[in-house]
Amino acid sequence: MRNSAALFVAAALAAIAPAASDAQQKPQNLIFAAKGSGEANIAEARVDPSALNAASEQARLADRALMEAIAASDGTVATNLLASEFTWIDRDGRSRTKSDLLDRIVLLSAGPDTNLAVSVYGRVALVTGAHALIPDAAEAFFTRVWVRQGFDWRLLLYQETAPGDFLVRDPRNGVASPRPATCDNPCSSLPYKPLSPDAEEIVTSFMAGEKALFEGDADSAGRILGDDATFIMPDGYEPIGKTQRVASIRSLREADQSDPPPAVASMAVWVFGGAAVMSADQESRFGQLLRTTGIWAKRDAGWQLIFSQQTQVQ
Repeated sequence: MRNSAALFVAAALAAIAPAASDAQQKPQNLIFAAKGSGEANIAEARVDPSALNAASEQARLADRALMEAIAASDGTVATNLLASEFTWIDRDGRSRTKSDLLDRIVLLSAGPDTNLAVSVYGRVALVTGAHALIPDAAEAFFTRVWVRQGFDWRLLLYQETAPGDFLVRDPRNGVASPRPATCDNPCSSLPYKPLSPDAEEIVTSFMAGEKALFEGDADSAGRILGDDATFIMPDGYEPIGKTQRVASIRSLREADQSDPPPAVASMAVWVFGGAAVMSADQESRFGQLLRTTGIWAKRDAGWQLIFSQQTQVQ
């Protein structure tokens, strides 16, 4: 009986797979799901809504199948839904791979998901929400990043951030300071070599955004962020949008202060057509390690950051 739900979901995925596959073949900048402002750039609305709905529903079904398999401690079904490069980042910033979880899928258990939202960007689906962690019931924001490989959706990244942990660890967190004199990494160089032209453009946009943050250049930062951009910060109790992020940069500049961007220790970028996933380990000015996930979309303005989440390593 425990596999009946998985079999039902598999049948449903197969039924809607052709429509989602057709969506990938259409000329497009982005398959998107409006979230937050509810506004859409006309240049991005190039996909038949039925294809978008099919892709979104397929990703949602895959996500539901995974959560049910985890709840049933069914490691076989669960690991079949994980990408080969899957990584889970827990509330403490610990990173585990697919092989680490083959016989311990129960580690992914949590309370029921709330405020669940699914946004689809081409071959990348972003599932976000909140749930209570086990065993202390601490509230955490989560992100599950699904990628379409052939006809199947696979989970590439799963990240949790418990905001209440951040300020407890170091009282200096989130405190603005006078702007440092220089910013090499990540403003002008990174310990990462892009493997494709698209990845190179994404990295260039990333460094430009970090330089804008360092210099307090809110206008330049705003051009690199999508209007639908969402940030889950390690010190934030609620996600923030582009407007709040840009306003924060501007207010620090007006006070002649800054929140210097953390240096990049390592980075990986996966490009899936008009969308990309970035994963990075970063080090703050206080020597604290942050795990960062970013989602990028290729739009008429170029590659823009549309989602970012950070978890501090304990």
